[in-house]
Amino acid sequence: MPPEFSTRTPRVSDMPALAAIADATLFPGEMLASMITPALEDAADDIWRVVLQGERPVGFGFAQAEPMTDGTWNLRAICTAPELHGQGAGSALLASIEDALRDARARLIMIDTTQTEDQARARRFYAARGYTHVATIPDFFAVGEDKVSFIKAVR
Repeated sequence: MPPEFSTRTPRVSDMPALAAIADATLFPGEMLASMITPALEDAADDIWRVVLQGERPVGFGFAQAEPMTDGTWNLRAICTAPELHGQGAGSALLASIEDALRDARARLIMIDTTQTEDQARARRFYAARGYTHVATIPDFFAVGEDKVSFIKAVR
């Protein structure tokens, strides 16, 4: 039987698990606290979601409105516990973020990643969920690390 996943907004009690997931997948976990604190205090303009397996937080994602645009949001991060890759946690999380963005009257979602081999799975994930590859900017993040951008219209 496949695992069941649910989503919700983040809670302070999620922080240890989410920091460990960030550490294992995206960026140093200690960076998460300063990023997520406004959402925990209900003072964020960002959209944050946590995906749960049962009661256990197993991933998070967040999006920010792009300044000076009409309804364009950037999905800044999405990650799940590595042992759950390919089991539906990321799909549940992304669908929840997309729903929240529709509620926020988003028009377009943008996602950036890299061309590196360790991001190949992410690029396939976005494409399989209706995101279109629209640009590659060479050497954007560093020499030899391109920015690969995807978009999806949500209204």
